[in-house]
Amino acid sequence: MVARPQTGDFANSLSLILHFMEADLRGLLELREAIAADVAAYAAQRATTGDLSALADCLKELERNEASSQFEELNRRFHDMLGWASGNPLFGLLTSALHMLTREFSLSLGYSAQERAVQLRFLRRVLEAVRKGDAEGARQAMARLVAGSASYLAQRSPELVSQKVRWGQT
Repeated sequence: MVARPQTGDFANSLSLILHFMEADLRGLLELREAIAADVAAYAAQRATTGDLSALADCLKELERNEASSQFEELNRRFHDMLGWASGNPLFGLLTSALHMLTREFSLSLGYSAQERAVQLRFLRRVLEAVRKGDAEGARQAMARLVAGSASYLAQRSPELVSQKVRWGQT
């Protein structure tokens, strides 16, 4: 019997390939920077009422958990939902897989209170632009968010961003 493949299966296969390519977290962050803004723009054009409701609920939960250990996971969930709200399942799949690949890296780092506040500010801007159908506004807000996040991670923990992807960490 063949089981329906899941996002985790894709992430596991991708981690195996990246392991042998000796890819590092920096490469994953650059890939995220390359696609995240356009994913947000597509979501602004294509998100359903259900998508918007789920994103708003997730953002409220993020705000309630700004100081908790749940913040990073809820942040990933918001981005995953945005990927699926883009109307292109490939963006949803890739976004979710990237988060599975980077989860182990981010668990050892965490965001400072100041960085969490910055993340929330930009996520609010992204969601507002998506609600309005403002693709360019969503693109710009997300571009600033992911560029700032990558810069924060590189400054806070340069040794972390140079760590190699290891198969079996997803």
